[in-house]
Amino acid sequence: MDDLGTIAEAVSVDSRGHIVKVGTEKEVMKDLGPGVGVVRLASGQVLMPGFIDPHLHLLPTLAQSLLGSHNLAPCLPPPYKEASAPGCESHADLLSALKSMRIAAETQVNSKEFILGMNLDPSRQQFVAGNCGVSGNVSFMAQPKLYLDNCVSKDRPVLILDQSGHLAYVNQKAFDVVCKGAKNCTTPASVTDNGGRWRSDANGFTGLIEESAGYAPFMAAMEKSLPLGLVQTNPIQLVEAYEKDIQKTVQELRKAGLTTLADGGLSSASQIQAVKFLAERRDFPMRITGLVTYDAATQGVVAAPGVSPAGMPAQGIQPTGPACDPSQDPQCQLPRWLGVGGIKLWVDGSTQGCTAWLESPYQYLSSGHCPDKKEGEADFQSVQAIVDSLSPLWKQGSWRFQLHANGNLANQWAVDAFSKLQLQNVNPHRALLIHNTLGQEQVTQNISDLRKGTYVSGGKKVPALDVRVTHLIGHVAYWGDAFNQMLGKESARNIDPVLFDRRHGVPFSFHSDSMVTPARPLWFVEQAVTRRTWAYPDFKTTTVLGPEHAATVEEALRAITVEPARQHELDAWLGSIEPGKVADFVVLGANPLDYDPAKGGDPTKISQIPVIQTYLNGQPTGNAND
Repeated sequence: MDDLGTIAEAVSVDSRGHIVKVGTEKEVMKDLGPGVGVVRLASGQVLMPGFIDPHLHLLPTLAQSLLGSHNLAPCLPPPYKEASAPGCESHADLLSALKSMRIAAETQVNSKEFILGMNLDPSRQQFVAGNCGVSGNVSFMAQPKLYLDNCVSKDRPVLILDQSGHLAYVNQKAFDVVCKGAKNCTTPASVTDNGGRWRSDANGFTGLIEESAGYAPFMAAMEKSLPLGLVQTNPIQLVEAYEKDIQKTVQELRKAGLTTLADGGLSSASQIQAVKFLAERRDFPMRITGLVTYDAATQGVVAAPGVSPAGMPAQGIQPTGPACDPSQDPQCQLPRWLGVGGIKLWVDGSTQGCTAWLESPYQYLSSGHCPDKKEGEADFQSVQAIVDSLSPLWKQGSWRFQLHANGNLANQWAVDAFSKLQLQNVNPHRALLIHNTLGQEQVTQNISDLRKGTYVSGGKKVPALDVRVTHLIGHVAYWGDAFNQMLGKESARNIDPVLFDRRHGVPFSFHSDSMVTPARPLWFVEQAVTRRTWAYPDFKTTTVLGPEHAATVEEALRAITVEPARQHELDAWLGSIEPGKVADFVVLGANPLDYDPAKGGDPTKISQIPVIQTYLNGQPTGNAND
């Protein structure tokens, strides 16, 4: 995965876990001397750089694994079904998924404990009005509160998180708890000031909650012992109390070939400490780098090494890095905790959750599950509001910035915000657009121009900013047919626009956004190369979504190795097998390049390639098939 496309016979690694030589076996073995251990791959096996997921949410992913039957996600398509939630067959329709959360009536009486669910997805789960004793033709999205009261419980508070992570659904009892019984409760300023929304109609709150700021008060009101609540209140307790169950999820990530994870938005000092605590455990088999949310950073939760963050002004905050730097310290073995070096901000919400920020040629259609959304939602009132939020941190010149943007207008706002900030102060770090979902070639051209230093904002040429994109490629495989219904076929074909990236020289990677999709990098490769999508719930209809945007196998492999490393400024150490870098490897049972359709290969088999082993610092992390 170096820039020359090298395919070598051998690699040597020193005692610190650093790569020494790459080349033929004869070249690598020359002058090594006695006592050198040799690992030979079996016939057909290949060695690659360890896989990197450039954007996921680790603590919610771990909490999700503890939900059991309250993981309400529909099944995955047949090639990927092995990672489906238990009992997912019963979740094909929305109301059956809700009914699966029912508990015995006697345990509901006078209980204040929340009933929790995750990964409900109205965009893929069928809905038939009138079930659960709800009269009339009221849709679920119009009145989720009504359905939760009737399908799940009226006596206990209910909170269900949408699989997108940008919506939640609550019942009346949940409002009673959060509003402390007030009859004329209004949406708190902590919600509206941070892009959240509690939807209402003529009869009051509907139970539809938008964005994480919207459901934060409900998360805070949960019993503190519940796993999902611990993500917010005491994440270290979550790691310690559920260690056995969490370890299973960690090993599944390892068995997928992952050696580095990028946590996409830590929102408190305690979450940062919990992820660091997890990474530094002796048996943890991966490295972790993190982003901190912009609002958490401006509250002073991240400080320079050795400095207490308590009460620090925003201008005094500095990103943290690894405990030692192999490029500076010859004795350094790159640690598993890589620090918090980036700022995360949401420009809009979710494409499938109906809260992406759209502009022509896109709009939500009446045929989808959110017929009234049209141009969707932005989390800010204007581009200038984004600039004002980020400006104090941008001026420091020490942070990387990553903006979540799904809709085409959200992506243009992100480009314009970066441009205004770069005109104020030149930031030398790489910037990232997370998702970049709804492709529009002019927007990609603008990203390219910003990279080259030819983009013009307010009549001024903007100094070059190294902007890159990362795509949630699972959008194609899992939501492609839903987007056909929600956006129209011609618009949906440009989801995750690899052709535009290639044409305009914009580097791209692929990510899971777990818990939104499973963190399985070889699945990303197959999904990007084939562009296959399935119609829910029975998967009988299979189509190819925007075949012109298909990636080559080599492009897709770079999108899970060296490109994510570059996006997080880790490429001095990780992402390719080159002298001086760290020996983080994955051993595969077959060569993915052999499955390239341009060479007569069958790319639908890529996801079936077995992961044999992973290495950190040249040391095996365990048998990936255990």
